[in-house]
Amino acid sequence: MKWNIAKALLTGISMILLLSACTSTGGDMAPVSESVREQLQQSKEDQGQTITLKKTTDSNINKGGGQAAEVGYKIQTRLTDFQLLSAKAGLAWGITRNELRIYVTQDNGKTWDNVSPAKTVTFSESPVYGSSIFFLNQKNGWVARNANGVGQTLILHTIDGGQNWNVQTFNNDATVLGMYFVDENTGWVMTSTDSANNKQEKALYRTQDGGQNWVKLMQNTGDFAANNSTPNAIPQTGTLVGMSFRSAQNGFATLEDNGMPRLYTTADGGKSWSEGKELVPKDVDTCDRLTTGKPQFFGTSKTKGWMNIGCVSGSQTHYFGYFTVDGGKSWSLAPFSLQPQSGINQGMGPTFLNEKTGWSIINGVMFYTENQGKNWKALPKSDTLQNTLVNYPELVKLQFFSREVGWLLVSKNEERRSLLMQTTDGGKTWHVL
Repeated sequence: MKWNIAKALLTGISMILLLSACTSTGGDMAPVSESVREQLQQSKEDQGQTITLKKTTDSNINKGGGQAAEVGYKIQTRLTDFQLLSAKAGLAWGITRNELRIYVTQDNGKTWDNVSPAKTVTFSESPVYGSSIFFLNQKNGWVARNANGVGQTLILHTIDGGQNWNVQTFNNDATVLGMYFVDENTGWVMTSTDSANNKQEKALYRTQDGGQNWVKLMQNTGDFAANNSTPNAIPQTGTLVGMSFRSAQNGFATLEDNGMPRLYTTADGGKSWSEGKELVPKDVDTCDRLTTGKPQFFGTSKTKGWMNIGCVSGSQTHYFGYFTVDGGKSWSLAPFSLQPQSGINQGMGPTFLNEKTGWSIINGVMFYTENQGKNWKALPKSDTLQNTLVNYPELVKLQFFSREVGWLLVSKNEERRSLLMQTTDGGKTWHVL
């Protein structure tokens, strides 16, 4: 009997030491069996996103400095969006107790830096990339904090990767709808002060000094619209989906107008706009309505790009795309031979790395195309991806930086939980960051 008790105690102590070695934040990790790794991975998935902070920085607005580094400091957080910056670097963020928490990794998610603005700047909603947050590169980024009952509309700007943030008051009543920068100095913000019944008062501002000063270029209501020498504004009818610029002069905006997509273009930096190509397929009668994404351009030349179009029929959405090879002067329709998306993920269309290469997730299976969506190949099922989607069934965002490296954010909104995943082999296998 004494031997059995001692044996049990020894076994328990061994398990504690094994788990301690596996989860230690310092030193080299001891080798563990594959079954233990799977158990630890499953535990991580059940708990939500756990990230290791390489250092914590509680930034001060207009002031330098930060807290001392805390190597291996683990936290749990809910992420609502992300953006890849390189094959190894990326940003992810979410709101915690009205505080915007932004994290950046340089090593594929092994460690993260907290580059959040000061806690005194509260947020009522999490920024969405391209709408109210934009990073040109790893150093230069902008975040809009809309009023929404928490104060004035603000625009925050960093030039050192979030170690320090400058803040400026914007239009007190404006809600920022879209944000885009083509370089460190030149960028645009589109706002609205009135949005209802498929109509938006839209105003466009441009900065040429990185956000220190903003000049109104366009507004579709009021005295500005009546007195402006270039009155061709984006109309009130329709709600803005996205805005992008491929140069300091050439820009694009997509609207959804009573279930129909609209494309508007500018060739003078945003002062005047004209309606572009009609984004309507021939079989539009089979659609209850159409959805669209914002035009996205590939590479540095900014001549090749695309945008998603979705044909919504009940609880299913069939996707196709429009592609350009001449900087948006002309667009060609590309039907996608994909089965429709359905249920909670019907709003999750494909993503493209370039004009030929794209990916899509349907019913937990990753599909891949190399010919602009004419043919899609189902990649081998990833057990980790399949198992994760059981507990986190909602697809939030899929983005690839290269043919190998991509990130996927999944969530379970009813429990306010999320997980950020990564592939390094083109979508064949996935792991939780």
